[in-house]
Amino acid sequence: MTDDRKLYWSCFYSFFYCGIVMITIGSALPDLREYYGLTASSSGALLSCYSLGNLASGIITGFLSLYLGQKFAAVILSSLVWAGMLMLTGGHVVALLFGACFIVGVGRGSLITFSQRTINILTGGSTRTTGLLHATFAVGAIISPLMFSALRVISWKAGIILVAVLGVMATLSFIAIKDYSRLEGSDKSGGNSDRSLSFFRDSGFIVIACLMFLYLCCEFALNGWIVTYMTHKNMPLSFSHLMASLLWVVMLLGRLFCVWLAKYVRQRVILLALSAGSALSFGLMLMAEGAPGISLTVALTGFFMSGISPIIYGSSAPYTNKYPLAMGMLFTIGCTGGTIMPLITGVIAENWGFDGGMSAILAGFMMLLVFAVINMKRRDAD
Repeated sequence: MTDDRKLYWSCFYSFFYCGIVMITIGSALPDLREYYGLTASSSGALLSCYSLGNLASGIITGFLSLYLGQKFAAVILSSLVWAGMLMLTGGHVVALLFGACFIVGVGRGSLITFSQRTINILTGGSTRTTGLLHATFAVGAIISPLMFSALRVISWKAGIILVAVLGVMATLSFIAIKDYSRLEGSDKSGGNSDRSLSFFRDSGFIVIACLMFLYLCCEFALNGWIVTYMTHKNMPLSFSHLMASLLWVVMLLGRLFCVWLAKYVRQRVILLALSAGSALSFGLMLMAEGAPGISLTVALTGFFMSGISPIIYGSSAPYTNKYPLAMGMLFTIGCTGGTIMPLITGVIAENWGFDGGMSAILAGFMMLLVFAVINMKRRDAD
């Protein structure tokens, strides 16, 4: 197998692993709250600290890859994920908990940024491949709460440790690859590569960045709070974990459906329909009562959210392939939203109840719909 092929599959595994990591943080939140004695607002701050690490990773990955080499960035930064996960199982030191979540965020964000840009380069920005890449993320997200719930019988720490072991495998896969020349060439020797930040002057990039910001506002907050919110609605913890898995089962199916649909329908049309459906179904989820109604609305929300992220990433290829720093900056902008919204949700929940806190996420979905309309009207859209 060539090194390019190894890189390809390593990036797919990394996306799978990142799906596991993201949901594990939310699944473990009730246990972390009890273990460390966290309030609702401090829990929101914890999720935001994790998102802050994701935010920082966009800048860190871009510059490390550009000036110190792709392999260095992939190996060192991926190691932060499993190191941070192990730190979560430490003593009752709240500062250590927040530091661990930040480190996990940096590592996970680095893997997402590196893997997405690598796939864009290796495939020329193929929408189909990007959709499949994000489908593997969904598979990891589906497995994560089920795995964590099963190991919780032993201890919540057992689930965290297993996630750390899976992270070591990601790091080893990058160590085994010797030739990163395709990526280095794109960054350093490619004739059409540009190290500048001039993509910020392009209105198309700005619209895509706003879409990413708003989507990650909603995704990070929903995944971080869904288990806690379900327990607030007097649902058993096992059911709450099941809902987190259901969300991503449907997202996996939805992403595969969008891969097929993209052959026949323009991306911006699909994005508009998905944004409208997400806002509506999430609003219905907040009003739902009882297991059947909650299950149905969670499934609808997952289906409509499913294709938004792959479409945004696929639409960014003209910028990320030309500008080595564009992917990192796009992810940083998106993670700014992912940092802010979980905290806002927690603060509102503590002062006005969880229903009010989750309504902040609904506002994010509504704004996403507004920018999907703007994206429809821009001339340079796909």
